[in-house]
Amino acid sequence: MEAEAQRYGARRSDGGAGTQQACEARTKRGAACRSFALPDGQFCLSHDPERQMTVRQARAKGGAAASKLRALEGRRAKLDTPSALMHFTGKLIQDMLDGTTPVDVGRAVLYGISIQRQLVESGDLEQRLSALEARLEGGGAKRWSA
Repeated sequence: MEAEAQRYGARRSDGGAGTQQACEARTKRGAACRSFALPDGQFCLSHDPERQMTVRQARAKGGAAASKLRALEGRRAKLDTPSALMHFTGKLIQDMLDGTTPVDVGRAVLYGISIQRQLVESGDLEQRLSALEARLEGGGAKRWSA
C-alpha cells in the first residue's frame, strides 16, 4: 500500500507516504486549487508553469477529437439493411483514405458496423423463420410425408 502511495506521489506531512500535498495555486476566482500537487512539486498539472505548453497541447488535441466526433453525428444514416451498411462502410473507408475521418475514429465505427451487420442478419433471419412457421401452421405449405 505504501509503495502504491509513493507511485502516485502521495505524501505525509512528516515526509512519508500517506497524504498528498495540495496544489498551492489559486483559481481564477481566487479560491485555493483543490487538486493535489505533482510529486516533487508545489502545483498540480493544470497550474504547473513548466507544463503549461503540454497541458495546452493536450487540451487542443482533446477538443479536436471531440469536434470530429460531433461532425460524425450529423452524418447519421439508417443502417438497417445490408445495402445501407455496405454503402456507409464504403464512404467511411474513402473518408479514412482521404484523411477527413481519423483512422482511430474509423476503426471504432467499423467495429460498430460489424456488430450492426450481425444484428441486421439475425433480425432478417428471425423474420424469415417467423414467416415459415406461419406458413406451416396455416397449412400454406405441403409437408413432406415419410
